[in-house]
Amino acid sequence: MNLSSFDLNLLKVLDALLREQSTVRAGQRIGLSQPAVSAALGRLRAAFGDPLLIRDGQGLQLTEFALTLRAPVRALLEDATAVLARPIFDPQTATDTFRLAAPDFFTQVLLPDLMALLERDAPGITLRYSDAIGRTAIDDLRDGRVDLLFVPAHVLSPGLESEFLFEPDYRVIARRGHPEVQRHGLRAGDPMPIALFCALRHAVFRVTDDEPEAHERFMENNGFVRKTAMRAPSFTPVWQAVAATDMIGIIPRQLAERVAPSAGLDMFQLPFDLPKEEMHQAWHRRNSGSRGLIWLRSIVASLLAVVDRGQMGGA
Repeated sequence: MNLSSFDLNLLKVLDALLREQSTVRAGQRIGLSQPAVSAALGRLRAAFGDPLLIRDGQGLQLTEFALTLRAPVRALLEDATAVLARPIFDPQTATDTFRLAAPDFFTQVLLPDLMALLERDAPGITLRYSDAIGRTAIDDLRDGRVDLLFVPAHVLSPGLESEFLFEPDYRVIARRGHPEVQRHGLRAGDPMPIALFCALRHAVFRVTDDEPEAHERFMENNGFVRKTAMRAPSFTPVWQAVAATDMIGIIPRQLAERVAPSAGLDMFQLPFDLPKEEMHQAWHRRNSGSRGLIWLRSIVASLLAVVDRGQMGGA
């Protein structure tokens, strides 16, 4: 038999005939009329060169050759069903590995809660997480080295899909008991005067030396000049340096609320309004139908929604 000329739809009819040994009951099993099943039986007989079912009194009997087809035809249909069925994702039994990349403040605002949830609800899942992202992050996502990437909306590119997570808003941080802050009579949650903001030394977040961050460009464009004492490619060194010195810094409010109590930091409103910037979780279009990744994205979005609703400590 030439497979290219065989109508694979006939396999479903053949399976029903092999099971029921009746054109009427076979039709009822698969939702076809008796004449349609009889016509299909004729085509099957021609294709296999065997009568398959023969008249025996009031009923039909399978030929010896037809009996040999029962198991392989059933197996073929079961395999085809498995191939065509969308896989079910069960977190409790899943053993997937997911690769995430994010700016470092997600390490503190998301990762502890995410790992606790995975340990409880999806113990077989492995997470490969990196907060050392740079200019190649989008390429890593596009080329399949990363499954899920957390980035500002403006860096997204064609071929990627994304979901809004939150809009970071920023706070000035200073160590608790900072002498200049106290001298100005500021309390945690107050706006920091622009003169004091510009006079103090700063620990500054910047991913690369030659490309200012959005809040830096805004300050430069509006004439706000600050004294940079340290520059780091992630937020963690910024708040750690501020906690140990008389420097100040700017970090996302969502991160500041997490680290300020234990790090001995106070938070203050910025002396100006920064432009809003959306954070998104992004994935490649080829993974849009991944049941596991859909589940993980929903977990990430729900956890960060709780973080984003947090209230500013000390305000």
